[in-house]
Amino acid sequence: MSKLPAGTVCWARDPTGAHPQRPVVVLAHETHPFSATDCTVMCIGTSAGAYEQTTPELEDEHLDGISFADASYLMPWALYTIAPRTIANGSTSGELTEAGRRLVKKSLISLIP
Repeated sequence: MSKLPAGTVCWARDPTGAHPQRPVVVLAHETHPFSATDCTVMCIGTSAGAYEQTTPELEDEHLDGISFADASYLMPWALYTIAPRTIANGSTSGELTEAGRRLVKKSLISLIP
């Protein structure tokens, strides 16, 4: 598998264990010091109201080359280091736009009290 750039949106084996697969945003892979075995991702979910933390919605303006049938939300507290082999290969990937990258950054900053 080739190394994915930060901002790639793709499907992976769900690191939370809630579902077989889940969409994720790649935060670090090609620049990760152990990229052969590690890829850092932020999970994307469909339930914004179920959490006390901020869950910004990913809208069309945030995504390029991929879309979701249901409303989808960033889960900035759900950061995982996963094995690259758990990322689903194929056409189910896209990337964040510049607006999407800003949304991810803002959501991560919102975790700091």
